[in-house]
Parts: sequence; C-alpha cells; structure tokens
Amino acid sequence: MEPVVFDGCFGWLHPATGRHGVVLCNPFGYDALCTHRGWRRLAERLAASGMPVLRFDYPGAGDSLGDEEDPGRIEAWIDSIAGAVRHLRERTGVGQVSLCGLRLGATLAALAGERIGDIDGLVLLSPALSGRNYLRELRAHRQSWLSTPAGMSADPIPETAAYVEAFGFGLHGDDIARLGAVDLRADTKAPARRVLLLDASDRVRAGALVDHYAAHGVAVERQSFGEADRFMVEALYSEEPVVAFDAVTQWLADAPPREDACAAPAFAPRVWEEPQLAAADFVEQPVIFGDYFGVHCESAAPRADAPAVLFLNTGASHHIGDGRIFVLFARRLAALGITSLRMDLGGLGDSTPAARSVTLDTIYSQESCSDAAAGADWLVARGHARVVVFGVCGGAFVGLHACAQHPHIVGSFGVNLQKFIWDGADRTPGTMGLACNRVLRQSALSLEKWKKVLRGETSLSRVARGLSQRLARTLTRRVADFVDATTGWSLAPSEARRLMQRIHAKGAEVRLVYGEYDLGLDELKIQFGAQMGGLRAFTRVRAAALPKLDHALFTQAAREAAMADARQWYFERFCQPQSQAEAAWHGPVPVARPRVAAERASQVTCSSHLDGAHQ
Repeated sequence: MEPVVFDGCFGWLHPATGRHGVVLCNPFGYDALCTHRGWRRLAERLAASGMPVLRFDYPGAGDSLGDEEDPGRIEAWIDSIAGAVRHLRERTGVGQVSLCGLRLGATLAALAGERIGDIDGLVLLSPALSGRNYLRELRAHRQSWLSTPAGMSADPIPETAAYVEAFGFGLHGDDIARLGAVDLRADTKAPARRVLLLDASDRVRAGALVDHYAAHGVAVERQSFGEADRFMVEALYSEEPVVAFDAVTQWLADAPPREDACAAPAFAPRVWEEPQLAAADFVEQPVIFGDYFGVHCESAAPRADAPAVLFLNTGASHHIGDGRIFVLFARRLAALGITSLRMDLGGLGDSTPAARSVTLDTIYSQESCSDAAAGADWLVARGHARVVVFGVCGGAFVGLHACAQHPHIVGSFGVNLQKFIWDGADRTPGTMGLACNRVLRQSALSLEKWKKVLRGETSLSRVARGLSQRLARTLTRRVADFVDATTGWSLAPSEARRLMQRIHAKGAEVRLVYGEYDLGLDELKIQFGAQMGGLRAFTRVRAAALPKLDHALFTQAAREAAMADARQWYFERFCQPQSQAEAAWHGPVPVARPRVAAERASQVTCSSHLDGAHQ
C-alpha cells in the first residue's frame, strides 16, 4: 500500500492489476477509530483479489486538512467520495468503480453514488438509513457514557445545542440539520447498478430500502451482518468480521465486466509527486521508515531551540488519537514553530504488517518502547537533537519508558497514565478494572447504586475484592518505604521509583496529568504516597489533576485542557520565554492550584510536584 493525497484528503492506495476498483468510505468519528485495523484488512483482501482499493479520510477528519467545526461537512464528505473515485481512476486506470461504506460511510456512499452516476457496485455495511435516527444514536451513546465513571467530569450537551458528539467526535451547526434530513429511500433511487446490503439492525427499514432499489432496476442482494457488534467496539477489542468481509470480497470480485469498461483505452501510468498536505502554518508528509508509519508535521517557520514532539498511539488506536487530538495538537504546535511526528507503533494503525489482534500485553511491552525509540531515531536523523514524547494512557506508559531509555528523548508528557510498571498480574480482574477510590466513595452514598447491588446488577464481592487488593498494594508499598527510610534495607524495591530515578539521572522532564476521577491517580498515590512524598527526590517530575479531564479525552474541554497544559509545560521547560504570539495562542493558561482530594493545599505545592486543578 502507498500513501496518497488528493483534494486536501489523505488516503491509502492498495494497488492491484484488475480493471475494477473499489473506494472504501469510512464510518464517522469514533467508529472509524475503532474499525481502522479491520477496515485496512478489507482493503488488503480486495487488493489480493485483484481490485485496486483506495481508502481515505474525509475533509476535516483523520489526517486530511480541515476541522470538524468547518461548515458544510456533510456535503464536503459526499464530494470527497467523488474526488476519491476520480483519483482512483486517474491513478490506476480502472474501467469500473464500486463503493463500499460502513455505517455513516455507507450512507454517504449511497448519496455519492446517486450523485456521481456510473457506479458499478455499492456495498452498504450496516448503513444509517435515517439521519435523524443516527443523530439519536450519537446522543444516546454520549448520554450512556456520561453515566460511567469515565464521563463523570463531563457536562451534558442539550439537545437544542448546535453540537452533537459521541466519544470525542462531533457534528456542528447546519450539518446536524443536513444529516437529520437524510433518508436513503427518499434521497436515492439507483446509486449503483448492483447493491449488496449487510444489515445488523433496523431490519424493517432495510427491507424497504431493498424493495425501493429493486423497483428502480437495481440488482439487490441482502445478507445479515451478525459480526457487527464485535467489530464496532474499542480498537483494542475490535474483531475483523471475517464472514462479512469474505462475502463482500466475493460479491465485488464476481461483478460482471462491463463492455464499455473493457473497451476503455489502455492506461498510461505516470509519475506522481510525493504526497503532501500543506496549509499556512505547516506542511505534512506521510513517512514510512522500516516497518513503521508516521505523519511528519513540519512548521513553516521552525524554531531552532524547540525539541520535536513524538506522538504515540493511544491503546490500539491509530495515529490520529481520540477526538483527533494528535492531528489538532500537531498543527497547533506547528503554528508555534514546533515540528512533530505522529507515529504508529509496530503492528498498529498503518505500520506493516498490521497485527491480527492487539492485547494489553502488546501495548505495555518492551517492543512498543523500542518502536517509540525508532520514531525518536527518525526525528534525530532529520536534525532534531532533542525529542519530547506525548501519549495518552498506554501511550503515556510507552513514552515514559522510552524517555528513560533513549538518549535524545528529553521529556515525556503523559495523560492518565494507568501503570508505571506492567506485569502479568495486572491482566487479572481486580484493581485495574475497578473504578477509582473517589468514584467508589460517591457510589457508596448513592441509593441507586445500592439498588443495583440488590438487583444483582453490580457485584459487591468484586468491588470488595478489588479494594482489598488495592489496599494490600498500598500497605505493602508503605511498609517497604518505612523500612527503607529507617534502616536502609530495601525489602521491596519500587520499580516505579527506579524508573523515575533513571529519568531524573539523565536530566529529562516529566509531566503527568490526570482526570480527577481517573484510576491512574490512585496508582500514582500507591506508588508515591498520598502526599506524593515519593516524588520529592525527582525535581523534574511533576504531576497534576486537571478539571474536566476524562480518561480518553472524549470531550472538547478535556482535549483543550490537556493541550493547554502540555503547551505551557513544553515552553517553560524546553524553550526561551514565550513570545507575544505564543502567549496569544488559546489565551493565557490559568495558573494551576494544588488539588487532589485528600491533600491539603498547603502541603501540595510545586516542591512536592503535585500541582493541579482548580477547586
């Protein structure tokens, strides 16, 4: 596969020698983040069957130019599918093209096929048949998330707001009404010569759409999509729908060749320029180094004193990050003269080969830390003598360990770091899957929570078991610290503190930020004490609890808080005093006041390295 750019969109071309090409139309937002690995596998399947395939990011999504807040996104996405069809024809010389879309991508593919005409086949994988119902789904997903510990710090969005969001990705302004008015039966008649519909829900509407297309002369085939629920989940757990993808591949491969397509003039390949995406403040270029993939975002006016920033995968998601935070932050940093690389670690995203499956052991492995070192090496080879890593959750773990090991990594910014050290015990049920202490204290006072216990919907024994494990770890750590401090004997050396010691000894800077309800904050206290006394020896390590910071940065407020804190830390620690232009970016950053539930403000100061959120 090879990276391509067209009309401000970034994509991947999977070459093949056949004359029938396929454009894959991504689902929207979080669905695209979850299914990226499987979607790539479908492209590889189709290409292996002889069909050239183009998969790409819509304008304002993924690595493409623009922002989700830009007006007219729905129309821009439909137009971009037409642009992808043109690019695939120009690039490969295919005589006929089919579209294949998932969820909202299937809806957009049908609308685009109706508009383009001359589309051979259309595959609709669990399409959003009604835009109004799809918006309801997004709102329901967000409301459900708000009821979980992860969403406790988030503010609700009124249904009247000009913003609809779920899991970090949103629709804005007039696009809400535009999508709400979409109905495939009313808006499409014959979007392709043949249609394959794989539906997982809304079977009555799906059947009506099949009849509607058949009445307009379309050859329609309908199958079930029973694997959808296992496919469209968090990227770490997403399973490739093998049965469905086999059916899609076979159906597209069986397309009868068109006489006019076979009679098309011979294709004359030409040399294409290196793909680039350029804006006023940055130039981005996809890069492949070894088995890894990344997007190099170079500032139009780079600062000589600024370290490059290396963005690392969050869990099993690809290099754009939850809520597209890595793309947004990379481009904002470029406006301040800072170059970055958002990278896919080995087996993740668009690195080669793609992992068949990903586990927590994969993410929290020494191999992942070595992969991050390869990204730092690439930046160093480009002339950046210093590198700062940025990661969320598992990416924060990888960045911290890479910082301890790589001589040119001078800083690590981690968001909601869950574990300092990973071992097999952490895979078992217990403290890692349990809510943080603050959430549990609130739950103990909730009548509704106790009703769930009585109804058997919540296991009180599991909570008690997890709390006992957490307490045992805390007491073991405190006893070992006491013996070490009073006798000099180290009964149980703290690997977390050894890690910090290595980072401190090399002179690197570390900033760890947490949401007030995040489980990682409990782990921080277990390792370094409720008052963070264990961090006092490490003057370059600072930790903070930030308001409105949910675990995966699903809310816009959380992303802005994390980016603002990282920007302030970066310039304070690695650059000369900020210029007026730098200070104007996002306005002044509030001075953080000490805040962690159990600490007294007078005790938790910069000297104890737990500065943090406002009351």
